[in-house]
Amino acid sequence: MSLVRHANSPYWYASFMINGKPYLKSTKTNNKALAQKVENELRRKAIEEIHFEKNETCTLKEIIDEHLELKKPTEMTERAKKCFAQLETVSRKLLGYKLNNMTKEPIEVYGFEASMPFHELTSKHLVRLMMARRSEGVSMGTFLHELLFINALMTTAKQLGYQVPDIDIKAFKKEHKVKQEKGTIHYLTEEQENKLLDELDPLKDIQGLGAYEDRTDEQIRIRRDNYDFVVTLLDTGARHEEIATLEWSQVDLVNKQIRLIRGKTKNESTLQMTKRLYLIMQNRSENKRSEQWVFTNKNGGHRGYNIAGLQGAMKRAGIEGSFHTLRKTLASKLVRNGLAISDVSAILGHSNVTTTASYYASLSPSEASKRAVAMLDL
Repeated sequence: MSLVRHANSPYWYASFMINGKPYLKSTKTNNKALAQKVENELRRKAIEEIHFEKNETCTLKEIIDEHLELKKPTEMTERAKKCFAQLETVSRKLLGYKLNNMTKEPIEVYGFEASMPFHELTSKHLVRLMMARRSEGVSMGTFLHELLFINALMTTAKQLGYQVPDIDIKAFKKEHKVKQEKGTIHYLTEEQENKLLDELDPLKDIQGLGAYEDRTDEQIRIRRDNYDFVVTLLDTGARHEEIATLEWSQVDLVNKQIRLIRGKTKNESTLQMTKRLYLIMQNRSENKRSEQWVFTNKNGGHRGYNIAGLQGAMKRAGIEGSFHTLRKTLASKLVRNGLAISDVSAILGHSNVTTTASYYASLSPSEASKRAVAMLDL
């Protein structure tokens, strides 16, 4: 008999093998003595299931809970939090609800009963789910995330010794042409960018916040941070987490450079600062709140994921977008002004130029079109 710890869980896991078949299942306790008793019971059930040639069953809710427990990150970095939150979002929709972005109140959507035996899920269920998502206005790219999540649930169920649905997700995707859609790149025009920065201007009077001289130190800090943060994203094209966790050791004011550590692609990029970005970094260096972090929270740690300031400014400016829109804005601007895709790829920190080209190549000025116009204008 064996009890083991899983890196992503505080609980003991029962790990044993019967007739060459491995079993791994959470005991749902961090008490080793109690976990041993649970393992004994799991072993007894496993032997009975083999005798009757039938694996244990589980409900949809049970396998979702077990899967999320296994996937919960041990270190909650900003990126890890975001990825895990996406898994939770998909799981809620499968169970028939989602949360209102503002109030966090549950909103009913099409889904399956939590008590539904997971192994009874069929391709017919997936077709109904796909049709429901279409009627809800959900893109096929978003529905693809649900299919991949179900596939991951099947893998986890198999590993834990449960009965699994008789579904081929790969074949289903091919038959119903479910794939990630490459839509139009959403970026800010120069006019929209200017409107956004005007709304973020730390000195601007805003309804509900009052005049600058009447604000608290914390309100002044938040407004200044929001403006500086957005400009940094606009002028580097970095991902949110890369700037939120930017350290002063990565900022070279002498050579006007920023060294970005790319968490997603596991590489580094050294970028030259624009004039306005250099002035921002110089000002922040002279008024440091932390010797480590360039952007801080109110407690002095690195900045977290707080999009309220950006969303409020965008709403007042009459535009839509997110932090990632700022990254797309820089990339689109560079490509439209003729910078080589390979150079844009290096600035964005993509793992390969193909990724960049798949999104932005269509925005590049057409050399063939230029030659055609030159010929027609003769």
